[in-house]
Amino acid sequence: MKSKYVVEQIKNLIVSQKLKVGEKLPNERFLAESFGVSRIIVREALSYLKACGIIESRHGSGNYVLKIPNDSNFQNGSIEYDLEEVIDARELLESTIARMFLKNVTHDMIQDMEYMVQSMEINFLRDDLEKVIESDVRFHQIFSKAFGNSIVYSFLDHLTDYMKTRIWLFLKRDYLWDEEYQKKSIENHKRILQAISRGSQDELLMAIKIHYDTIREHLEV
Repeated sequence: MKSKYVVEQIKNLIVSQKLKVGEKLPNERFLAESFGVSRIIVREALSYLKACGIIESRHGSGNYVLKIPNDSNFQNGSIEYDLEEVIDARELLESTIARMFLKNVTHDMIQDMEYMVQSMEINFLRDDLEKVIESDVRFHQIFSKAFGNSIVYSFLDHLTDYMKTRIWLFLKRDYLWDEEYQKKSIENHKRILQAISRGSQDELLMAIKIHYDTIREHLEV
């Protein structure tokens, strides 16, 4: 996997003292070009290293080495999938679900999804990152459950579990927590709800595409 490869390369640079404790890492664009990967992959790898306490982000300055890594730093697991693949797979599955969703949707489901969007708005204003993530996850779980297929639901739920990891927490905090992105994200969730309320499959498919395109764009900026 690309993300694991980048993690290993940065770990090796630190262990070999080519990057020393306290030193600043090269910028993300340089790392992406050096390793031949996208900035999304670099940012996922950096977020993983932050979650493990190996590096830290200093606002407006960059990423710095905190300590030399050892096995005990990685007891919380490893990167299971590349984030690019997770985003692509979720969009594909949710687009498939959208083709059946309108047949199975209930008023209670729509109400529950509306409540989750409201919760996202309120908790962003409260600067409660974990609550926003929790509401976002629940929104997508309600959506996927309407498909009525337990295997599809379980698979999508497994992918959605990525949003509960410390890696996603750091990614969200560092790259997807500004007011501009959050407004777009909430607007995208509302667009999905509007399409469902109107019973328009075409609008729903477009809303899903816009939602995931927005995530990709902001993770690549």
